[in-house]
Amino acid sequence: MMRLHFFACSLVLILASVVVSCSKTDGHAYKKYMKDGEIIYPGRPDSVIVQPGQNRLKLSIALGNDPSVSRVVVYWSNDQDSLEAPVTQLTGKDTIKLLIPGLTEGNYNFTVYTYDKTGHRSVPVNAFGMVYGPHYIGALTNRRLRSVVPSEDGTQVLLNWGTAASGEAGIDITYTGVDGTPQHITAMDKETQTTLSAYKEGSTFTYRSRYKPDSTAFEYFYPEATASAMLPVFERQLPKANFKIYALPTDIKDNWGWLLPYLWDNNYGTPGFATQEVVPSWFTIDCGTTAALSRFKMWQASDRLYKDANVRTFELYGSNNPAGDGSWASWTKIGAYESVKPSGLPLGQTSETDIAFALEGEAFIVPGGTPAFRYYRFKLLTNWENKNYMTIGEVTFYTHDR
Repeated sequence: MMRLHFFACSLVLILASVVVSCSKTDGHAYKKYMKDGEIIYPGRPDSVIVQPGQNRLKLSIALGNDPSVSRVVVYWSNDQDSLEAPVTQLTGKDTIKLLIPGLTEGNYNFTVYTYDKTGHRSVPVNAFGMVYGPHYIGALTNRRLRSVVPSEDGTQVLLNWGTAASGEAGIDITYTGVDGTPQHITAMDKETQTTLSAYKEGSTFTYRSRYKPDSTAFEYFYPEATASAMLPVFERQLPKANFKIYALPTDIKDNWGWLLPYLWDNNYGTPGFATQEVVPSWFTIDCGTTAALSRFKMWQASDRLYKDANVRTFELYGSNNPAGDGSWASWTKIGAYESVKPSGLPLGQTSETDIAFALEGEAFIVPGGTPAFRYYRFKLLTNWENKNYMTIGEVTFYTHDR
């Protein structure tokens, strides 16, 4: 019984010794780690948004509610480069905006810290971004300008655009106003036609497509070259509502339900106008008013481009007092004209360019100084396949007269 009691007492002493020993060790360890005081971390940024630009980046650093934050420091290039911004007044969750210039094209990793006035630093926040430069810009192109045409009444000019390239965010256009001052407008990326009003006739305008490499970019990028084109002098269409047939005894009649008034119905498809089986032949249009033509456009019958009976060569005449017998004595020859196939391909073969050119209407210039006439006579000479009749789709006349 005494031996058991001795053993129990010994065990208690040993355990007490262990407890004392452990308590002393833990106390020393705590003091070692606390000898420099409590570790303080200022509130780190809530978020960092990186927006790409041209050889630069913009950082938007959203701060938390910690009022002790006095500055923000951003590091990049393995902490070899840095940028600092003071936080002077922190009211709620402020946002610090930093512009980092002079960067080369490529990817960047940023580490962002906040600091308090005594130099304590927050835990880091990492952000990633892409800088764009010459390599990206070198691949950009300006939108294709398909045509520059005056409106029907000549008071505006219409810029017709091709399809926007991927990433394009519109077209910046600069032109001279009628008062001589520079005018700036932007055509949107989905816009295929832009209208200019009150412009200086015969002046040059410039245009550049603008791009954003991604939706977060804070600025636009432009192709290296700026494109330019000429604005037309005043020109208007003769109103087709005034047109009518002026039938003279020797004029050709229409045929197969393709009637002469279809030449000015603004329908550029079929049917158009087809003549009786007589070659050469001629017909007369009363424009309803006297005007000096600057040019005119003719459209082929769209179902037979550069073939069949579509007119190939012809002459245009003008008169203000046509002879009642249908003779040519009272007519002035304006010019001889020929329809041209841009590709020059043999009969029966057409390129996409040929088709687009024909569907746009072929323009023919009237010599300067040509008198003003009310009546115009077409003399049809040949067609594309030497048929014994003629076809035309549509006709439009233009004048510089106001």
